[in-house]
Amino acid sequence: MKRGIGKAHGKIILSGEHSVVYGYRALALPIEAVTIQVSLEESSGPTFLMSELYQGPLTAAPSHLDNLRQLWQSLQEDHSDRANFLIRIDSNIPAERGMGSSAAVAVALIRAYYDFYNEGLDQESLLAYADLAETISHGNPSGLDARLTVLNRPLSYQKGQSMEVFYFQTPYYLLVADTGIPGNTKEAVAGIRQALDSEHPSRHLAAKAALEELGQASEDLYQHLSGKAPTSLKAIAQSMQASQINLQTLQVSSPELDMGIRSCLDHGAAAAKLTGGGKGGCFIALMPTQKEAEDLGQSLVVKEMIVDYWLIPLASPEPS
Repeated sequence: MKRGIGKAHGKIILSGEHSVVYGYRALALPIEAVTIQVSLEESSGPTFLMSELYQGPLTAAPSHLDNLRQLWQSLQEDHSDRANFLIRIDSNIPAERGMGSSAAVAVALIRAYYDFYNEGLDQESLLAYADLAETISHGNPSGLDARLTVLNRPLSYQKGQSMEVFYFQTPYYLLVADTGIPGNTKEAVAGIRQALDSEHPSRHLAAKAALEELGQASEDLYQHLSGKAPTSLKAIAQSMQASQINLQTLQVSSPELDMGIRSCLDHGAAAAKLTGGGKGGCFIALMPTQKEAEDLGQSLVVKEMIVDYWLIPLASPEPS
């Protein structure tokens, strides 16, 4: 039986979540430990979706899958395609955790569709469709998740500017920790926009200042990792912690994120911050060594502060 296959992976944001929407730099890494695969087979009935989140006709999928429903509609309309399909989604990317699951499933679905019809898929078209799905998911996304998933390279990104593939090297490790509670990027983005548009000058000024400081922290981290400023554990940690302080000011953190972050800082982490949209989801901790990162992850699971974790080197060396 003819089948189309598409694959994609997750991501984490090192710095610049939310401020990237307003033109500041964001730094992000692909994380290949979490992946997604979409397979397509033509069927006789209505297009049917099989996934962990939902099984049933795509047209009847719940609202949190509007991105897939409208993306699929656009793909078929653009190709004058009226065929029905069975769409299978297999993923170990936690949904709504700031790890790029919505962008990854969109990219995997687009790739599977083009693979089924043996059509060439250029990067521009892939990103255009992925951006459509991300706009439906998040309202006013930065575009970073889609680009990181498509390029599979670490990125330094500023809206309206060319993306920069970002290579760097440190001996340190990141612990990526999942609180088990879905985040809410759309709510967080809307809350910041509401604060900026507030009729109260003090609230507008506070949000504006926090975004500026968040942007500066991301710029400082870029300078440290790129070797343009000292690449010490202390310097990297200061930039990461400044990000978390301003994310809290913007009210995009949450009690469980704050609890996990405090515990990390109390048990050997040089820095810890949320990653992604916030209001739940994941946080990251900067650790001096892999063993210390592993020990901390196990400890957080035992304490039931998180449900899962991954370790990644804080490094992305340029391919030889």
